[in-house]
Order: sequence, then C-alpha cells, then structure tokens
Amino acid sequence: MANEPSEAVTYTLGEALTLLAALEDARDAPIESDRLAVVVMIENEIRLLGRRLGFDDPSGGTDVQ
Repeated sequence: MANEPSEAVTYTLGEALTLLAALEDARDAPIESDRLAVVVMIENEIRLLGRRLGFDDPSGGTDVQ
C-alpha cells in the first residue's frame, strides 16, 4: 500500500511568509500578461494563506472566485 500524503502541512512563520511572497510574485506576473484565470487561482491561495497567518484580505475585498 502506498504512503498517503498528510492531511495537514505545517509551516514555520518564516516558511509561510516566504511562500506568501512567492505567491504574490506569481500572481503579479500573469496580471501583466492578461492571464486572468491564473491570477484568480493564485489570488485565492494568497487569500487563504494570508488569512491563516492572521492578515486582512488584500485590497479588492473577498469577491475573488
């Protein structure tokens, strides 16, 4: 039987902040090239991670989906 992935993943604060910054950079690149679907997908992940870190939603509200 193959090993199943863990149900939860834990990041240190430094790792989570690095991931959040990388996701924000990844979000900004498609914005400049008009790739809206990619931007929406990445933005959802940024919002989720940001909320888990205790940050407010980024500008633009919570209607991105």
